[in-house]
Amino acid sequence: MGKKHKDFEITDFNDESEEVSKTQKKQMAVELREVAKLITDMPKSKLAELELPAQFLDAIEEAKRINSHIAKKRHFQFMGKLLIKLDHVGIQEKMLRINNLDGHYQIRDEVITAWIEHFGEHEKPLFEHLFENHPHEEINALRQTLRNYKKKPDNPTSRKKLFQALRSLDKKNELINPLILF
Repeated sequence: MGKKHKDFEITDFNDESEEVSKTQKKQMAVELREVAKLITDMPKSKLAELELPAQFLDAIEEAKRINSHIAKKRHFQFMGKLLIKLDHVGIQEKMLRINNLDGHYQIRDEVITAWIEHFGEHEKPLFEHLFENHPHEEINALRQTLRNYKKKPDNPTSRKKLFQALRSLDKKNELINPLILF
């Protein structure tokens, strides 16, 4: 019926290519109600990325003010109906991308941390790889940041600057796992 996700399934309810049974319609309503709950629980920064209309944003604010269980249930049903009128498939796909980005950054952070750890022992081959794949001006700035980090490895500020320099390189052209180079 649609793409699976750990919290919900992306389903196109406007697809009129097949006859939809009453049971399927009820299941669709339940799924959209769950999506509405997930959207309501999202932080404001991620809500802004979804680009929701003002009417739905007002419904989210109203849902946060409601305390009664039954009233909340009815309100989420209302939000599900609003989702049907909106591009709910697009909204659900944006939610997936936003959630996947969080996981992507965790993986990239692990790779960057591995680069920092391996700079001490294997600095020359790592920089050779960087010079082959990145602009030389950025690599020279990174080399200076690494020198400052080596002077004070226990200083969290110098490690943070090194991490940020590697992250900016990683955003332009993803760094490979440094263990592959040896």
